[in-house]
Amino acid sequence: MSRVSKWLIVSLVSIFILSMSEFTVSASTSITQTAQNAERSISSTDRVQHNIRFAIRGTEVTVTTLRTSFDTGELKENEYHFTDPAVLPRIHTGLTTTSHHYDPIVSDTPAGLKGYITYYATDDKQHYYVLYEYDYSSNTLRKVHEGENRIYLEPQIGIYYTIYEKNVHKSNYYSMVTGKKIYTRGNILLERDFTDTKYVVSPIPQTRNFGVYCTDTLDCHYLEYGGIKGKKAKVSDLWMKPDQNTGLSTKAFQVSADVHLNVSQGNTRDRKSDWTVVVTKNGKKTTLIKERVGYVHSFISPERKTLVLVTENGLDSKMESSKVQVYDLKTLKRIRSYDSPYRARTESIQWITEDEYIIEQYFSNPGSYPPSLYVISENKHLKLNYGTYIDWKNYWNSFQFSTIFFPMEPVAIKSDQGVLEYKGQPTFYMEGQHYVPLEVFTKAFHIQYNLGKDRITFTRGQRSSSVNQPSKQLLTLYNQTFIPLGQWSKDLGLKVSETKGSRYNKQLSMSDEEKGTDLAMDSKILPFHARARWMDRVGDSYQLDPVNTRPMESAVPDRIDGVVLNFDRTLTISSSKDSITELLFTNPDYTSVIGKVSLTDIPERKWGFSTAKIPENMLQDGVLNVIVPVNEGKSTMVYSLKLPEPFDKNKF
Repeated sequence: MSRVSKWLIVSLVSIFILSMSEFTVSASTSITQTAQNAERSISSTDRVQHNIRFAIRGTEVTVTTLRTSFDTGELKENEYHFTDPAVLPRIHTGLTTTSHHYDPIVSDTPAGLKGYITYYATDDKQHYYVLYEYDYSSNTLRKVHEGENRIYLEPQIGIYYTIYEKNVHKSNYYSMVTGKKIYTRGNILLERDFTDTKYVVSPIPQTRNFGVYCTDTLDCHYLEYGGIKGKKAKVSDLWMKPDQNTGLSTKAFQVSADVHLNVSQGNTRDRKSDWTVVVTKNGKKTTLIKERVGYVHSFISPERKTLVLVTENGLDSKMESSKVQVYDLKTLKRIRSYDSPYRARTESIQWITEDEYIIEQYFSNPGSYPPSLYVISENKHLKLNYGTYIDWKNYWNSFQFSTIFFPMEPVAIKSDQGVLEYKGQPTFYMEGQHYVPLEVFTKAFHIQYNLGKDRITFTRGQRSSSVNQPSKQLLTLYNQTFIPLGQWSKDLGLKVSETKGSRYNKQLSMSDEEKGTDLAMDSKILPFHARARWMDRVGDSYQLDPVNTRPMESAVPDRIDGVVLNFDRTLTISSSKDSITELLFTNPDYTSVIGKVSLTDIPERKWGFSTAKIPENMLQDGVLNVIVPVNEGKSTMVYSLKLPEPFDKNKF
């Protein structure tokens, strides 16, 4: 048994007492997954983005997983409580004076979906950093590393590292798989180091999630997951190098298989230089830039199809101009040329796809300048929320979906029991407006529309509306047309009654004046909804409340009112239940208790708790009925929850 498995068992073990005067449990009732449960198959193509949160509270580590659906825009959370002392920081006393964490990140690694966080805390006169790894498939938490030096990580290649040792600058690289030190000093180079043309590598990588380790003398090799040494890599740095003979500073390198690029700078005075950019293909030279400017930045796309040149004049505090020129490396023709959205120093480019990128610029107050996502083929800029973009950068390369051009904060649109379902790009929020997919939205709410040159008209039953100059309202990208909600939707009886937001999605609840008619959105039908019913304790038994007979229902099958049945048959109750010592399980008609689980081995429950695995024979057709006990004469709830399918990263 692995150390990770032992930690999980110690962390979650509770004493199961399966006893009842009218019911006897045989020794074959074990806390193990049966073959029937293990063999359930999954086939899913859901578009799901994963996020994660961690918290160290007293004597537990709480992990919250978040799933965002790009098919509906909905968000689901699951919370797990790990109480094994082995996962707590070594010097942790539960009395930390300051604490925070750095960059929680979820990564779709070759070893499966993993969530990571570096936790920092001070305790009296000590401070420490702890790196945690949460494994989604096994629902296990592992303390990977802890020490006095800040920890950095590259989860896609399975490496973490520190840059100081006893207050002396010294890089040490460790395998995420073994925890062992694998390299000392040197650097790890990633995709952006090459697309920003700081370095050039040969052979050209065939994937975007790659890493190259180089010694200080540029003796380099590709990295396989966990830091394993891969094939040899030839790397050269591309800093502008002065030539005493010509008086020029140059950098020259192979951009793609058949294109060579030469950038030269000379005659520098008054903060400007003579810059020349020349490309050579099949022996033929083509001059792309020959002008006197402050600086020229060069960038190449991940698949070496596109070259981006940014020319600048001025200083950080007073940027005079910044112009972007985009070239096709196959034809060497200029595709686009535009003024940068902001007059600020260009630092880097974040490539999303070969057709989309974000230019990152220097700002002393970056939150005031929304990053601009540029779509090359459509020549369009989309303004992004800065805070959301910074968070999204941590995991963008693990969750890319076709037909998605706005990769952050999908918006769920709900009406009564219905939810809008997307095949392409979901509704998104940009510059104060919610852009809905025209075709999907109008079809869901039974709206007829006619798009003319000067006006788009809408009809819904006896209601109608129109929007003048639709070209100024509509946004079309990749054959998908979007329109912001506004007066036209209100005229059709659809008003936003509630808006909920998180870092990962937004949700709009629509009040529909046509509710109950054929014009309303169809209800989302699920085979099972989690529900809760009131029960009274009478003596040693429980019975359904004869007065409060209407059940509370959830929109989903596995959770209601803070009680969640997890995919691995553990239960999580998120509210404070310090006084509870056990949970009871009933048969399908709630007439008898068939088993119970003790909670006395869980040290703290003030923030909620997770149980060990519920024995499978407590579920009937995958449904668990659980009671939170109360004193005689009191009322409580019985929760009926459906066991989710085994974990699948592509299943919402």
